[in-house]
Amino acid sequence: MSNKEKFLNLVSEEKSNTLQNLKERKKNRAMLRESQSIAVKVLMRLDALKWTQKKLAEKLEVTPQQVSKIISGKENLTLETLVKLQNVLEIPLLFTAVERAFEEIMETHKVEVTQDYDVPENIIISVKPNTPSVVKLSYKQETSTYDYYPLAN
Repeated sequence: MSNKEKFLNLVSEEKSNTLQNLKERKKNRAMLRESQSIAVKVLMRLDALKWTQKKLAEKLEVTPQQVSKIISGKENLTLETLVKLQNVLEIPLLFTAVERAFEEIMETHKVEVTQDYDVPENIIISVKPNTPSVVKLSYKQETSTYDYYPLAN
C-alpha cells in the first residue's frame, strides 16, 4: 500500500467541525481562564479546610458531579453558583480582574514582597481608578477612612 493510499484511509469523508470548535474555543478563552482561576482557588480552599469534593457538594446542595465540573475549570459558572461558592467557602471569587490589575501594577512598579503577611479581612487594598501609581488601603467598618499612598517607582 502506497503512502497516498495510507493517507486516504486515514482521512474521513465526513465533514469535520474542527475549525468551528477552534473558533468557539478562542471566543471562550477569557471565560475559561477565569473559570480555571476560580477552580484553583476552590481547590486551595478545600485543601485548607480539609474538605472533600463530596462535602462541598453537600454544602452547596449540588451533586458531586457538579463540583467535579467546577474544579475542572471548564464549567461556565453562573453568578448564583459563584455567590454560593463564596459564601460556603468564605473566600472572594469574583475579584480575579482586580487581582490581575494589582499584580500588573506590582510588576510595573517592581514591588517586591519579601515577607508574607496575614492581612486581616477588614483591610482592603485596591487601585485608585485612572491612577495606577496610587494604591488605596482602607479599613472596612461602618464609617471607612481611605488613605492613598503613591507607589515608589
